Amino acid sequence: MLPKVNRRRWPRHEKQYMAQITRSLSSGTIPVTVFNFSRGGLCFLYHEVMDKGATMTVHLPLELVSLARDMRAEVKWCVPSSTGGYVVGVQYEEPLNWARYE
Repeated sequence: MLPKVNRRRWPRHEKQYMAQITRSLSSGTIPVTVFNFSRGGLCFLYHEVMDKGATMTVHLPLELVSLARDMRAEVKWCVPSSTGGYVVGVQYEEPLNWARYE
């Protein structure tokens, strides 16, 4: 059996935190549970399906990055969660320069 190859550009950090997303001005901010993150994106639990390519603003808390900030992101994948809802993977438009866990 071949070893699993990590194709990720930056290491993933398996930490659970709360963050907020904004899908549109009319939707306001929505709290989400982040399961893992990196300089290039993150994975979170959401209550409804999100289309691949959809964009949003992710408010990253101080616990994840050196300074709390808003990042534009694009949905790369969305799959049903075994616990209900959907697990969503997003990629930032621009990678973070630094994360607290690196």
